[in-house]
Amino acid sequence: MPEKGVRSTYSQAPFRISTHDLGGQIATGTAFHYLHNGKRFIVTNWHNLTGRDFFTGRNLNEQARTPLWIEVHTALWQSPATEPVRYFGIVSRRIEIYGDPNAHLDHLWLEHPKLGGQSCDIVAILDPKPDQEPEFMHHSVNLISDARVPVLPGELAFVIGYPRGLRTGFGLPIWKSTFIASEPHYNVEVAERSLPAFFLDGYTREGMSGSPVFARFRGMWDAKDPYKPVNPNEPGFWNRDDVNIFGSEATEFIGIYSGRIPEKEGEAALGLCWRKDAIEQVCSAHFL
Repeated sequence: MPEKGVRSTYSQAPFRISTHDLGGQIATGTAFHYLHNGKRFIVTNWHNLTGRDFFTGRNLNEQARTPLWIEVHTALWQSPATEPVRYFGIVSRRIEIYGDPNAHLDHLWLEHPKLGGQSCDIVAILDPKPDQEPEFMHHSVNLISDARVPVLPGELAFVIGYPRGLRTGFGLPIWKSTFIASEPHYNVEVAERSLPAFFLDGYTREGMSGSPVFARFRGMWDAKDPYKPVNPNEPGFWNRDDVNIFGSEATEFIGIYSGRIPEKEGEAALGLCWRKDAIEQVCSAHFL
């Protein structure tokens, strides 16, 4: 762990995005990379790209502006590889989201193959890694760690993104702590829809939509099956190499944050975390 530098690889995963039309920037949000079947995707929320509320369909912008393209603000090398000391910085890179942006036709993002955009607030866009992108930045979230932890109600989860566009250093994100507020395996029922997501309880803000969510667990658990009961008194227990003992800590990517639930239900102050399996299904649509 460096003292002078980025101290968590999880901070190097998300990046800020902004939506644009011919009048300029409309809004900001968060996105991250996800590797699936050898392809790298930008993953964010449907409502970020459409500019429309996921539940009501209404335009989220007071001037009823609709995004025509997005810009990703990611780290790129600013000096050639031949230089003895190389420098990088955050550069805005335009990503097209429509085949014909003037008519909002032929959107280029992927949606859930069964639920579509109106029932699953996740989208993915193919994004091969640029040659100028440093190898240590913008890690695909599912490659950072292969650890599995017990993802349980009441346990800590971090939403890492850009609340209201706020960032630090050279574009690093903000960590917001939340608690898992429902049983993660089961869909939530919101606005008469069954959604492949679970609730988070925490003080998140606009701009964090599209943030990766990581669960952190400290304690003792079976590394191969985190939901299998662990019994220290069973024969041979202390000779096992697949148990994380007391004091162990690990972090697992568990999903994507997409903001608070509708106004009426929103009085409960809950946000949604769409599960990792739903992200997999969205990215799989590229191969169908």
